[in-house]
Amino acid sequence: MEGYHALWEQMVAQWRAAETDAAWLTYCANYLFHTAGVHWALDPLSLFSRLSLPNNLDFANDLAPLEAVVLTHRHADHLDLELLSDLVDLPISWIVPEFMLKEVQTIFMGKTPKVVIPQPGVPIQIKNLVLTPFEGLHFRDGNGVPEMGYLAEFSGKRWAFPGDTRLFPPESLTKLGSLDGIFAHLWLGKKCALYETPPLLEDFCRFITEPAPRRLVVTHMHELARKPDDFWDTSHFSQVNARCGELNPEILITPAWTGMSVEL
Repeated sequence: MEGYHALWEQMVAQWRAAETDAAWLTYCANYLFHTAGVHWALDPLSLFSRLSLPNNLDFANDLAPLEAVVLTHRHADHLDLELLSDLVDLPISWIVPEFMLKEVQTIFMGKTPKVVIPQPGVPIQIKNLVLTPFEGLHFRDGNGVPEMGYLAEFSGKRWAFPGDTRLFPPESLTKLGSLDGIFAHLWLGKKCALYETPPLLEDFCRFITEPAPRRLVVTHMHELARKPDDFWDTSHFSQVNARCGELNPEILITPAWTGMSVEL
């Protein structure tokens, strides 16, 4: 917790001044982007909001350059209505899946922002950024919520954001075509984080290496609101890194967590 305010200010300052393509993690799997000259966010969230702690961050001022907010699903570590409510007066596009629309509309309070409802396979263009939605894989054994993933194309590059994935059909991401990178949210089985070898390690690694991207950025680690048996950390990344290296040694694999920036 200590230092998050300063970390937020550092991230925002870098993001606002960015001239190259990059991402910043405001929490474990919540992103600010600057790509092809476009400032946008995917599931923007503050650590203070996640832990229900008071804060004096000025989201509207800090995030004023935003041109789009993109949402994936309604889980508490991805949907920060407190932060979003501070952005409703900004002239931005809201990309909100239909299954989240009713919940998100509660923050608009009679205002009429520009809302785009993403449809799988239908590209959304924001200046020189193109986002193509695809159906997420957030259900397993009858548990989960609807989710939308996104393929982002910018500056001649193609990055996939499949989101919080719970099923791992190896062919799923190959349908997106050639990829420069994937942001992979680490999850190796429900309540399995204390296992010596989590049961879905192999499935997860095959899922993210099958498309043969040039890079893998593994996130969704050190999520502070979770219990130990659901807490994924760098020790789990080490297992993923080792197995992915065996499956495809040509892929560059790096971890990223809250406060880090990633060149794209």
